[in-house]
Amino acid sequence: MNLRTRALPLALVALLVVTAGCSGLVSDNSTATDVQSDENTSSPATTGTTSPAVTETHQEPTEERTGGDRETDGDDAATTGLMAVVVDGDRLNLSETVEGSVAFRADDDEPDTWHADDSVTLAGALESAGLDADSDSLSYGGTTYSESTDGTQLVYRVNGESVNPVEYELADGDEVWVLVLTEETDASVPGEYIPPDRLHVHGSVEFKVNGESLDFSRDKWQAAGHNSHFHFEGGHAEPWHAHSWSVTPAYAFSTLEDIDVNRNSITYNGTTYSDEDAGTTVLVTVNGEPVDPTGYYLKDGDAVRIVIETEEGA
Repeated sequence: MNLRTRALPLALVALLVVTAGCSGLVSDNSTATDVQSDENTSSPATTGTTSPAVTETHQEPTEERTGGDRETDGDDAATTGLMAVVVDGDRLNLSETVEGSVAFRADDDEPDTWHADDSVTLAGALESAGLDADSDSLSYGGTTYSESTDGTQLVYRVNGESVNPVEYELADGDEVWVLVLTEETDASVPGEYIPPDRLHVHGSVEFKVNGESLDFSRDKWQAAGHNSHFHFEGGHAEPWHAHSWSVTPAYAFSTLEDIDVNRNSITYNGTTYSDEDAGTTVLVTVNGEPVDPTGYYLKDGDAVRIVIETEEGA
């Protein structure tokens, strides 16, 4: 699916999200059904920053997720959008690193906001910030990061879709994430909190227990203030919201009542399912690929799938 085809459903999702904002407000979903009755509550382990308590209503930016009618606050640029760049654990301040040019500039007053007067590729925009980007390498601050190096991962995503930075031309309303991760990247979990008014991470999830899907629009998983780093909101099961670039699936879903996700086992509603148990399969994938839920960082646009299957449930 290309970016433009994907824009309409994403825009609809964004409009629904806007009506709620990052507020944690719940809707009346008390009649929803689930796999089992509700008994136990699990809490996630953390290796770094503690998620701040939610004490006020969070309001998401009102722009559409792809393309469209973004306010420019007086800037007459032809196109404008949002961009976050994380290099080996450090999120760059674009307003400090971007050298103003006719083609591309960062907004001094609005964090993560970029403006462009002419057409510019993602690679061209990053060059203005002192980064030399290619599809399989990125150089910054005298260091070149290459995907050919074991443990190094380069991520270029626009509106949740992977792109080639050399080929992709930025469009109005684009939300861009650029990440460079290495084996040496020092990232705490859940990481530094990203406020709701700054660009953060969204995606989808399918969670099945013996063929039955969990409904994350249920009130107990929409609880206001249950966790700032990861949550669902507004009565919607999609998208999930991650307010850090270093939230793992294990941390994320273990913040939810009755769920605890680990490397080789998942606990749901008081029962622990492990790959080591005969006749039991536990699978966590992201975008169709198996991942270690304790070591993978959720990225914008990720489709998470968690599956538990047992012989008894077959």
